[in-house]
Amino acid sequence: MLAHIREIFGGEYDVPYSRHAPVILDIGANIGGFAIWASQRWPGSLVHCYEPVPSNFELLKRNLSHFDPRRFQANNFAIGNPSRTRMFLGKNNCGEASFFDIGEQTTDAIDVATLDPTLLPDAQILKLDVEGSEIEILERHLSINYEVILVEFHGESTRRRIDSILRDYCLVAGKVHGLHRGVFKYMHRKIVASGARYEAR
Repeated sequence: MLAHIREIFGGEYDVPYSRHAPVILDIGANIGGFAIWASQRWPGSLVHCYEPVPSNFELLKRNLSHFDPRRFQANNFAIGNPSRTRMFLGKNNCGEASFFDIGEQTTDAIDVATLDPTLLPDAQILKLDVEGSEIEILERHLSINYEVILVEFHGESTRRRIDSILRDYCLVAGKVHGLHRGVFKYMHRKIVASGARYEAR
């Protein structure tokens, strides 16, 4: 996972957003790279981490234990459709576990608990790295009122659907890793400065 961690600390999820002490939802927390980066990027923030794979969750807790425990809440379950409980493990690294076969999964699977997104706490920042569950999570929200949404997409049709769901948001930056994968960064229209310049990273 070192290459992925380097990308995170190199600014993969950074946006021009300066709220002090935001609440952050890290869905697909894996081993804690984003959570730790975000806690440093936004001083005073509280990061709710959601990671369903038990082995990843143990590493997540271990990595977070080196920091102020008041800044993190670790949750060992998935977010999405509660009827989905069978998760397939990744072929290449521990961050590829998914409810779906999107080309990076093995036939080895584990059972996990899944919480409906309507039960998530209020937050200002939503980060999704959920290996194909992006649309289900966004569509199951009763309303989407985050100030910042950071999402890794998987597939051209998924990217277009995310854009249509987030119609109240502006795409301010992103990085495309290939035709079917990338990270897009959205900010709500109400906080995007008029005339500001934004650049892809």
